[in-house]
This record gives sequence, structure tokens and C-alpha cells, in this order.
Amino acid sequence: MKIIVTGGAGFIGSHLVDNLLSQGHFVKVYDNLSGEGKDLLDHLRNHKNFQFIKADLKDLKTLTKETRNIDMVYHLAANSDISKGINNPEIDFQQTIKNTFNLLIAMRDNGIKKLFYTSGSGVYGDVGETYTKESFGPLIPVSMYGASKLSAEAMIYAFSNFFDIQVWIFRPANIIGPRVTHGVIFDFIRRLKKDPKKLEILGDGQQSKSYLYVLDVINGINLAVKKAKKKINIFNIASNSFINVNQIADVITEEMSISPKRSWTGGKIGWKGDVAKVRINNDEIIKLGWKPKYNSTEAVRKTVRVVLGKDKKF
Repeated sequence: MKIIVTGGAGFIGSHLVDNLLSQGHFVKVYDNLSGEGKDLLDHLRNHKNFQFIKADLKDLKTLTKETRNIDMVYHLAANSDISKGINNPEIDFQQTIKNTFNLLIAMRDNGIKKLFYTSGSGVYGDVGETYTKESFGPLIPVSMYGASKLSAEAMIYAFSNFFDIQVWIFRPANIIGPRVTHGVIFDFIRRLKKDPKKLEILGDGQQSKSYLYVLDVINGINLAVKKAKKKINIFNIASNSFINVNQIADVITEEMSISPKRSWTGGKIGWKGDVAKVRINNDEIIKLGWKPKYNSTEAVRKTVRVVLGKDKKF
């Protein structure tokens, strides 16, 4: 197939591109390189089935041109840093809602009938320890990140109905692994390299969530697109295990062989829009035959070791 991946130069996108190329597809990446992972696709520079387009999704003319003769879209482009939406909610509105609308218009105009979209567990809001199924409702996000992902989903469903587009939606847990460019693991390691004697933890450190190794997610995407045949296919993807921020700090300091003095900012969440506990029901993706290789703690440790250069293989 001829595939375009928006946000393909990012953390998750670059792994997806690697995988799609390994399957023999032609892959075009459409990315404005506004993220922190500007060199994540350098290893593909001379690949015969790879093309890179540096452009912004807000440029509808270029987007429409570059999506001609494309069989399927994988839409990963978005603001991936939830905390940025606190001080500047326009980021999520522009990068997720408006840009997704532009992509859908380009798909309509070019007759593209297949779309994969990475949404997020943030669409569920803060529901405590409730295990949210894909049918859970009402959906009341507590962050602009979650709100914009939900808005994009709604537009995708409408375009699917209007223009007969088959859709796969993923609502993932926290995704980590090689090439990670932000998040608690990246942040802790960066700060501890600068000062290994102290570590400030946002909130009380008891924030507990599921973590997925990125290659487990890529396997889930492949499986869903191959096996899920409905017009609209929605999947949560998470491991049935959890780790809190204090435990993540334990893994990192152990792997770095340091014992920093810890301090906490207090409260149950790290910032407004954060969720203290996230529990996602993954029964539907499990039914397709998906099973993660790593549980949350193993995914964290594997990621830490790769980021520190201890593990050379992904």
C-alpha cells in the first residue's frame, strides 16, 4: 500500500514508519518537525520506499497535494505534551482539532477510504479506579489534550459516515520506549543527569497508570488494522498492570546507581489536567489476540535501560 503517516517523525510515529516499511509498504511521512525528535528518521534517508515531506497540516493546499494517490492514512500528529495545554490551550485546538479537520478534508477530496488515528485515554476524564471500556460514558475530559482528542474522534466518525471511510481508533495508556522525547521517565533522567543528588516529584508520587512499551503498541496497531473489519473500530490498549511515579523513580535511580534526596510538591496530581489513577479495560484488543510483551514495570525498566544506553536492542 501507499501510506502517509502524519507526525511520523515523532516518538511513536518513527517506530510505526519503521514497521510499515518492514512490511513492504511505501511510506510518506508528513511532519513539520516542531517536536523534539528531529533526527528520529535519519536512518531512513536512503530507503527506496520512504519519502519525507516537511510541511504543516494547517497548509491544506500542500496536504491535499501530498495525499493524492494514497491508500491509507495513519494520523499521529498532535500536541503530545498534556501539560502544555494548561497555559496555552490553543496548542491542542490548532494541532489536534483544526489539523484533523484539514486532514479529513484532504482525504475526502482525494477519495482516501482508510484512516488510523491515535486518540488517548484522556477522553475518559478522571473517573478514579473505574476500568473504562470503549463504550464508557459520558466522556468528560479534564484536559485540553483529552478534549481535543475527543473532538477529533467525533469529526472522524462524522466524515466516516458522510464519505464511507473505514476507521481504526486507538485510546492508549502511557506509551514509552526508545526515542521517547518527553514524559516522567525522560524528565527524571534528564534532571538526574544534571544533578544526581536531588529529585523533585510533582504531586505525591502516587499517580498510578498503565505503561506500554512502544513496540507492543505497534504490534497492536498492525493486529487491529488487519483483523478488525467494522466501519468504525475503537480500541483501548493498555497492559493489565500499573506503576506509580515513586516506583518509576525507584527504577531510574536503581539503574543509575544513585540515591538522590526526594521532595514532593504535594497533592494527588502533578498539574491541572493530570489524572491520579488511570484504569483502562483492554478486553477488546485482547480478543483480537494481542498480548503485551512487557508489563508496566518491565516497560519502564526496559525504557530506562535503553535511554541510558545499557540496552542496545529495542
